[in-house]
Amino acid sequence: MLAQRQEGLGHLRLRFNWRDPGVKDVTNVLAPALFASGMLQINVYTDMFFTSFLDDPGASVAALNYANLLVQAPLGILSNMILVPFLPEFSRLRDPQDWPELKDRIRQGVVLTAIAMLPIGALMIALAGPIVRVAYQRGAFSEEASILVASVLMAYAVGMFVYLGRDVLVRVFYGLGDGATPFRISMVNIFLNALLDFLFIRVFDWGTPGLVLATVGVNVASMGALLWLLHGRLNGLPLGRWLKPISGLLGASLVCGVVAFWLREAIAALLSFNNFASHLITMVLPGLAGLGIFALLASQLRLPEFSQVSGRIGRLWRRN
Repeated sequence: MLAQRQEGLGHLRLRFNWRDPGVKDVTNVLAPALFASGMLQINVYTDMFFTSFLDDPGASVAALNYANLLVQAPLGILSNMILVPFLPEFSRLRDPQDWPELKDRIRQGVVLTAIAMLPIGALMIALAGPIVRVAYQRGAFSEEASILVASVLMAYAVGMFVYLGRDVLVRVFYGLGDGATPFRISMVNIFLNALLDFLFIRVFDWGTPGLVLATVGVNVASMGALLWLLHGRLNGLPLGRWLKPISGLLGASLVCGVVAFWLREAIAALLSFNNFASHLITMVLPGLAGLGIFALLASQLRLPEFSQVSGRIGRLWRRN
């Protein structure tokens, strides 16, 4: 500010022009988005309420927190890498004449989400035990606690793709200047989450993982509703053509998870010791093998998004 005044560029003056079109656009999106973010916390409190019906509520709450930390590590990094670049692209393509390109960008965002989240989810399911033991099992964190947290981690991993995929579609609505539609869906999700919590805990007795699976069910319903609304709003989405690459990536991820689980069991049977090093080996080696299998199978799908990701990884590898 001092340099600005010295150059004769004037000084800072606060102005509140709420009628400015740009301010109105931001407010129309920002206000509902803030309330929608608050709705997520209500769902968290709903889950905490239903833990009171479990045998050990304290252990259940702790398991939810510990497993969530493990999921948020890759999810937080990859979500920023995917969501942040796409929002300005969605905003740039909001005019009807640009909708064909917008649909391509939506497909790109969903496919990139599948490339990132499906194999990671499969590996977390296959290697949940070693992951939890490496991260937490020491001191007062016993084998029983590891088993509980691993079961919750597996439930979280099931929904990683739909969690981030839903966020991609929410950003499409924000780019279109519509923050109200995601907010309305968030309101419905509160009641749906409570219903699924009740069914999975009180009726089916699925324990702590049931709370996470209820959240996964809510995210699946949200993603389906957002796709359906975008399909009508953008004069049709080529959902059939989108399903083929997603199905191929899902199949590759399933093979990745099966290979990682088989290797984990084989390595564990060969090791004669049970300590941090053995857990690390049974996590790292099957994980790398699973990722290699996924990369090999995904490359056969000839997806431009996979070529883009592999090209960037290759450039980073050569640079280092």
